This record gives sequence, structure tokens and C-alpha cells, in this order.
Amino acid sequence: MALQNKTGLYLFLGSRWVLLLIGMLVYTQASGVSPGLLLIAVLFQTIYSLVHLDKMRRKVAFLAVAADLCFGFGMLWLTGGLSSPFLFYSFTGLGMIKRFVTWKPYYLISLGYVIVLPTVFALTSNSSIYSYVLAHFAYGFVIFAFFCVVGLVHYTLQNLHKQYRKFVMIYSSQHKGVNPFKQRTIYQVEELLKKVLDDREVILCLESTGPYEKIQSWKHTYFTNYMKQNTPSSPRLFTSLPFPTGEVVPLYIQTLVDRNGKVYGWLLVKAEKQELSILHKMYMQFILVKLEAFHFTNEELQDAEETAVAIERNTIAQNIHDGITQELFFISIQLFQLKNALPSEAREALLPYVTDIEKKVKESHRDIRQFIIELKDEKRKFNLHHAIEKLLYRVTEHTEVKPKFENIGWVAHEQLDIEEAIYHLVEEAANNVIKHARAKHIHVKIEVTSVQWTIMVKDDGVGMKSSSMAQEGRFGLGGMEKRIKALNGALSFHSETAVGTTVTAYIPRERSIAYV
Repeated sequence: MALQNKTGLYLFLGSRWVLLLIGMLVYTQASGVSPGLLLIAVLFQTIYSLVHLDKMRRKVAFLAVAADLCFGFGMLWLTGGLSSPFLFYSFTGLGMIKRFVTWKPYYLISLGYVIVLPTVFALTSNSSIYSYVLAHFAYGFVIFAFFCVVGLVHYTLQNLHKQYRKFVMIYSSQHKGVNPFKQRTIYQVEELLKKVLDDREVILCLESTGPYEKIQSWKHTYFTNYMKQNTPSSPRLFTSLPFPTGEVVPLYIQTLVDRNGKVYGWLLVKAEKQELSILHKMYMQFILVKLEAFHFTNEELQDAEETAVAIERNTIAQNIHDGITQELFFISIQLFQLKNALPSEAREALLPYVTDIEKKVKESHRDIRQFIIELKDEKRKFNLHHAIEKLLYRVTEHTEVKPKFENIGWVAHEQLDIEEAIYHLVEEAANNVIKHARAKHIHVKIEVTSVQWTIMVKDDGVGMKSSSMAQEGRFGLGGMEKRIKALNGALSFHSETAVGTTVTAYIPRERSIAYV
């Protein structure tokens, strides 16, 4: 409370001294001087001030306030009642009551005090209360002025307290530290903005939320796409936009720009132009400074992570090239020498086996070289749909198989392990089609909803019999199933002889990831 700190107390006591001296000056000019009364008033006010300036117990302070109200009442009694020049001085004694009660009891106590004064004075002057109040009509203006001042102080203190709490919230959030690995950072910033903007709806749309942020809802995705397609004409503007429900809503839109001048998102606040004050906009700027710091740090860490992954991939690729690839090359040379060194009497029987081994070594060598290329290039900047298109083109490039890729649905961002699993599933299934199915067409269909991923790889090849399906592990299908089940997914195979084979996988998605 205002009177519980020293500054407020000094101001209060100073104003009481001023009102007391003014009352004494007016009283001495209007009537005969009563030195004894004035001396008592000065002495009481001095003691009253010293008591409050000194640290005292709550009971003592309460007794001092009660004594002050009684003294003020006595001063009015001795100096003209409601016409007394000490009327304002006596009313200021009510200010100290606020230290002990809340605002509602304070208003009731003050109202009781202003009613008791004319009632007592009217009864002691042998006149009716009504006639006494009419005779002192100016008292009504004093009451009105008093409650106006009290109401203004109440309103001001409430607003100051409210703004102080907002500053504390913003300050506390600033000192929690920017953590780019925090899953709900955007949600927390939105909640903070909502609180400081008096519970107005806030939508924070970021162009890229990074691999650690998973709260983008369908509404966020809708407005992000809308803002990308309809760039605001000004960095800050009030406009009206259609919500997904079809309702046109007034919005304050601020374009979010990082320290490099690059747009990284938009802030949308549901508000009319006159509803956002200067303080609201100032609070928004304080919070957006933190958001920009989060975004910048997140981008820096993502770049560092991508660089580290690229270096690690290159290291692995180089190790494979220097190790396994060279070993396969030497095995190929040895097989060639073995083939030429076969004795004539055993050549006809052994040559097919040696040739078959040589062929498998060459296939393994080719696959490993392609894996090295993928490590160094294709996976460095992973885009699932683009990567699968490249994969199908590469696998079918020197064959008669015609690929068809169908993509249904879109997500702003998915977990990397899910994308990797989908890619390797399509890769394994496509390689099986090329190697074993003798198909003319391969159809890959990837569909994503808010609930799951559905991946289908279908061919029109020779198909597999039930006995072959039981041995699916030899085609790498067992590895596929293990990878999908690790993500709580399911994998199914359907094959008919001379019709073809269909491999279908279902992978559940994380909740609340953006979907369109």
C-alpha cells in the first residue's frame, strides 16, 4: 500500500501539516486567537508524525489512527463544526485507515464517518439533520471532493499495481534464459502476451519453428500460410482478416524481423485500433525482443548442428570409402584373378558360381558408393518429398520401370526419425521391386493427416507366393518392419502372383503438429 513505504508516508504527513497550518491561518483571521488550542493542535500533530515515522506495532499504529480521528472530530467541534477551517484536515485522518483494511471496508468506514459528523453536530445544536445539512450545503462538495480524490487514488494504485505485475512477468520471463530446445517456447510467449494484453487472443506465426518446437496448431498453420501469400503492406498495421471459421476479425499485425533484417514470422492480436494502448505496444516490444533472441539462438544452433551433421556424414562416408569400398575393390580383383586361374577341367562347373559372386560384389560396391553419395549430398538438407523423388529417379534411371510418386497432405515439420524411417522404407521397397519383382511400374504414395503417415509402395511385378512372404527377411522386409514398429507403427504386405506386391506402412504422428 502507498502509505506503507516511507515516501508515501512522508507525503501524507507533509500534506497534513500543510492543511493544519492553512486551517490555523484561516481560523486566526476569522475569529479570536486561541493560543492554547493551536498549541495543542501543533503538539498533537508532532507526536502523531513521530509515532508513525517510528517503527511500531500494528496495535499501537491503529490506536494512533483512532486517536487522530477523535482529535479531528474535537477540532471540528471547537472551531465551528462543518464550517470549521480544519474540515479538510480532519478528513485526511481517514487516509491512515487504509493501512489496516482493504478498499471495500475503507469506503464503508469513510462513508460512516461523513454521516456521523453532521448527525452529531445537528443533535448537539438542537436542530434537525436535514436543516443542519442544508445550512452547511458546502459540506456536500467537501464529501464529493474527498471521495473523488479517494477514487482517483484507488484507480491509480490499481493500475500501477497491474502494470507492475506485468513488468514483473516480463522481467521474470527475460531471466528464465533462452532455451531453443524447449518444446513449448512459442506457447509460453503467446501466453505471456495474452496476459499483458488483458486476455486478448494472440497468434504467433513463425515461418520456421525449428526441429524442437512442436506446438504449431492448424490455426497457426492457416495464418502462417495466409501471411506468406498476403504480405502485410506495413510492419505494423490494423486490419481485418478471415478466420478459418469464416468470421472476419479485427487484428493488429506486426511483422517479426530478426537482427539481420529477415522476416521470420508475424504477431497477430485480436483487437480494434483503439483497444491497444501505448503501454500494450511497449509490453509487446519487450516480449518480442526475447522472442527474437530465441529465434536467433535457435537459428545459430540449427546451423551449428547441420554443420556438425554434415562433417560427421562426410567422415563416415570417407571411412566407408577408405575401408569397405577398397576391400570390395580388392575382392573384385581377386575374383577376376581366380576366374582366370580356374583349371580347364573345373572351369565349366565353377565359372557360374564365381561369376555370380563377382556380380554380387559389384552390386554391393555400387550400393555402397551410392550410400556414400547420399551421405555427402542428398541427406545434408533433408526434404522428404524431394528426397523420395530423387530416390525413385535414381533407382529406376537405367531400368524399364516407370515410377509414379503421389503426395497427399502437407506438414510444416516432422520428427527427423520419422522422415528417415519413411525414406528408408521407400528405398528398401523400391530396391526390392527393381531387383526381384520384374515390374513395369512402381507407384509410391505418401499421405499425411493430423493423425498418421500412410506410406504405400505398389508394383505390377510377378508378386510373391506365401512361402516367399514367410522368408521376407531375405529381401530386407524384416528390417523395414522392425524400423516401423520402433515408431509404434505397423507394416503390412500383400502380394499376388502375376499381379504385384503392395507394401503399406502406418506411422502415428505427434499430437498438435501443424497439418494442412
